[in-house]
Amino acid sequence: MARGPGDDESFALSPQTRRIGGWIAAVVLIIGIAVVVRVLGGNGDGTVVAPSPSGSGARGATAITFGTALDTTTGEVAADARVNRFADGDAFAYSVAPSGTVPPAVYVEVLEADAAEPEQEPVDAQPLPNPEVIAFTVPAVDLLAVFGPGEYVMRIYADPAADPIAEGSFELVGAEASPAISP
Repeated sequence: MARGPGDDESFALSPQTRRIGGWIAAVVLIIGIAVVVRVLGGNGDGTVVAPSPSGSGARGATAITFGTALDTTTGEVAADARVNRFADGDAFAYSVAPSGTVPPAVYVEVLEADAAEPEQEPVDAQPLPNPEVIAFTVPAVDLLAVFGPGEYVMRIYADPAADPIAEGSFELVGAEASPAISP
């Protein structure tokens, strides 16, 4: 038999109630996804993914400090010269705070920040000018000529077959950009 409007036994909701119910369901779904990602996500070893202070991705690697001058007393990048952005005309200095035995030579790898292949392979040993600290200075124009403008990751190895002992990020900018901006 036919039924007239309003004679059905279904549960009717107003459009406003359905809209509010939809928003509540969406919020509950987003919170549920966040909880699942927090519990099941991470580094694959149960630890939460957290950014490292130096932009370093290598486990156990010390941060590389970049700047425009080395301190004559410590041999490391001077505190008042620390920057991570370099242009033509700047000095490009980098150092690693000594921790343990400083190797007599290091291997340096440079990668474009978004690339998998290195711009500079860690194949040539570079003897340290100061045997007490890992520190070097080169003209930024030399790096611009070899690598070009862009964001880069530097890794330093005591042995190129082992994990890096230090890692850090820097940026090279063209002549039209402003030089040396502090991080």
